[in-house]
Amino acid sequence: MEETTQKRYRLSLADNNIYLTVEKGKDFPFPSKLERLMKELAKRKIMCQAEVLEKHFGEATGEQVQIATCREGMNVGPLLDIALSPDFVTARLQVFPSLDQSPLTVDAIREIVKKRGVKHGLKTELFEEIVAQAKDYYQEWVIAEGRKPQPGQDATIKFLVDVWGGSLKPKELENGTVDFYNLNLINIVDADTVLAEKIPPTPGMNGMNVFGQEVRGGLGKDVRLPVGVNTKLNENQTKLLSTVQGHVCYTNGRLNVYPTYEVRGDVDFKTGNIKFPGNVVVRGNVNDTFIVEAGGDVEVFGILEGTVITEGNLKVHKGIVRGKAKARGSIFARNVENGELFSSENIEVGEAIMHSTVKAGKKVVVNGRKGLIVGGKVSAGQEIQAKNIGAAMGTITHLEVGVAPELREEYKSLSKKIKTKQQEIEQLSKSLNVLDTVKATTGALSAEKEQLYQKMTQALEQNKEEVEATKNRLAELEAFFFEIGKARIRVMNTIHYGVDITIGRASLNVNEEEHRVEFRLDDDYEIRRFTI
Repeated sequence: MEETTQKRYRLSLADNNIYLTVEKGKDFPFPSKLERLMKELAKRKIMCQAEVLEKHFGEATGEQVQIATCREGMNVGPLLDIALSPDFVTARLQVFPSLDQSPLTVDAIREIVKKRGVKHGLKTELFEEIVAQAKDYYQEWVIAEGRKPQPGQDATIKFLVDVWGGSLKPKELENGTVDFYNLNLINIVDADTVLAEKIPPTPGMNGMNVFGQEVRGGLGKDVRLPVGVNTKLNENQTKLLSTVQGHVCYTNGRLNVYPTYEVRGDVDFKTGNIKFPGNVVVRGNVNDTFIVEAGGDVEVFGILEGTVITEGNLKVHKGIVRGKAKARGSIFARNVENGELFSSENIEVGEAIMHSTVKAGKKVVVNGRKGLIVGGKVSAGQEIQAKNIGAAMGTITHLEVGVAPELREEYKSLSKKIKTKQQEIEQLSKSLNVLDTVKATTGALSAEKEQLYQKMTQALEQNKEEVEATKNRLAELEAFFFEIGKARIRVMNTIHYGVDITIGRASLNVNEEEHRVEFRLDDDYEIRRFTI
């Protein structure tokens, strides 16, 4: 990489004239810009035409050029100034050398330091060295350093139960198959079990600026415990406890405890459709045309031919055949054939996804012995990973990463919700202020107005809580959108021709067989291949 050309300048006095020399070079200790030259000329009260300065500074020929004639009141001796860091913890002495070779003195340095009030962390031992090295060109010296304040440690949350997520990752066996039968889906706790505790933030360490003033370090950031369904905080709000016996489910940043509903056979005409606010376990199949809706997690030991809609995670032991699934959490299945799947989190399949429409907010992973994706369309917000993609006969297969339209719609909706709630808060506050004025004037409100006052106060607090919760969700979505920029498609074995790839707005058609390759965007937002 070619080094950047730098410039520096020198002002001098000769024959009652002011001269400017501008040089080009590399690795100057203190390269200058035109603004610094203009600043020095203003301090010295040297008047000259801006066009002349711009011309000679831009050309930087290294030749001495007359720019002004000496006049009464000009300051041609050494100039000093002090530049402070934004936090006032560091002070730099700026030395503009004299034009007439008059020397800089230690007394002059002491004078400006005193005038500017710099006294803490002062490096007086440098003053003699500064005077000795003040030559023809501008220099800077750090002459005072205070002590930066140190912020306290942020509060953290310690989970005391095994929340569902990492524990559900399928284990690959020695023969290459994936074990989807021992994932310990149900995590039962008793009432009053401590689920998580907060380690409080710590105070920071105070600092000192160069003026000798204390700078407070500040307390670390606090966090809220992930209060969810059937959970509560203890009195000092440092622990999160379950209020019922049930299954612990961690989704969307909240710990929930759900009771579990179990179907010992198939979901069919004997049971009808299942709708339950907690977890559902189906020991048989979910037959075609039947629907299972759950507020927690769903586990199907047989085949999913019908539809599952869950606010938690879904695991299907024997695969999804012509079935449909929609989950706020992750989906785990042995295989998927002619299915329709949507997950706000991850979709992990053991053997194959064939001729299906699959969409995940984060990742789609197929890592079993076959690890195959063929036909249909597979989309993910962050990553698609499989051992083999497409087929030798060129089966059309569409892959798409780096998109999350549902989440972007949610973001827009939540932004509008905050605006509406804030308007309601403002109106409620105004109404309460009016009633407060009436109460202060008359001494009491009528029974009707007192009842209205209580209702509006309750509505105000509820709206404030909703705004806070909505802001937290917006922050989570913003963090997720940042991760989308790292979207990729990883092929551990072979990708065949006939596969269409879309990453963000860029597209690529695979025209020939490739092996062990990763597709992601380069700095120009074009899709590039990288060998794994």
